[in-house]
Amino acid sequence: MKAHFHLTQYRDWIQIQQKSPIKFHYYHVYVNHQLVATFFQGNTFYVKLPNLYQNNLVIVVGGSISNGMIIPIAEQYTLPASVREGSRQRNFKPGDILVASDNVFQELTGYMGHAALVVDENKVIESPGLHPSLRKDTIQQFLEKHPIHAQFRPKKEGMGEAAASYAMEYLASYKANLEQGENKPVFSFNLSQSLEDPWEYIYCSKLIWLSYYYGADYKLENDHLWYSPEDLYTELKENEEFETVYAHEDVEFKLNT
Repeated sequence: MKAHFHLTQYRDWIQIQQKSPIKFHYYHVYVNHQLVATFFQGNTFYVKLPNLYQNNLVIVVGGSISNGMIIPIAEQYTLPASVREGSRQRNFKPGDILVASDNVFQELTGYMGHAALVVDENKVIESPGLHPSLRKDTIQQFLEKHPIHAQFRPKKEGMGEAAASYAMEYLASYKANLEQGENKPVFSFNLSQSLEDPWEYIYCSKLIWLSYYYGADYKLENDHLWYSPEDLYTELKENEEFETVYAHEDVEFKLNT
C-alpha cells in the first residue's frame, strides 16, 4: 500500500511531508490519541513530540473531497523512545542561538548557512535577507527551513535573557525607523562594515553578535572581516560559556569564512 505521508524525526520534532498527489483540504495530527495540530495549507509540517521517554503513536489524517463528501485518509506511525531516562529533553529559552549549515538555496548549503536568536519558547528574531532586514518569526519555520542546525545556550541564564532583550529592543527600533521612512539597518554582507555598528548594515549572524555584545556585554570572537554562521558555529561548539542543546549529525561548513 502506497504511503501518503512521510515522517522524519528530529529529536523532539517530527517533520510530516505529503508524498501522494491527492489534494487534501485539511490535516489533523494526533500524538498518543490527542489532537495536537491542524493544518490547512502546505505539504510539509512540523509538530513537537510531548515525550521522548516513551514510544509515541502518531496518526496523520488528511481530508479529501470526493463527490461532495469529505473522505478522511489516515496513516499511523510508532516512533520509539529516543531519550534515555536521566537525559534532558530539548526546549527553547531566551538567548538560545540556532545556527544552520543548510540553506534555503541548496547550492549554498555548507557555504552560507543561517542563524537566529531565540527570544521566547516559540519565537526567534532573525535577519532573513533583503527586506525586512529584521523580523520576529516562529521557531517552527526556522526548523522547517533549516533542519540541519545546532542549538547553543549560554550557561548563565541571565546572559541569554539580556541578549534576547537587546534583540527585541533592536527590532522595535528598526520598526520605528521604517515608520519614519528610514530603512536602517539595511541587510548586507558588505565587508567594509563595522561589526560594532548596528545601524548601517545587518545580517543574520551579526544580529547574534550585536545582541550578545550590547545586550549581555559579551564579545563573541571573530577571525575574519565578517562574522559568518560558520564563525558562530565553530566558536560556540568549543566555547565553555555555552552548552550544546542539540546538533544535527550532518551540520557541516565547508569553508572557514
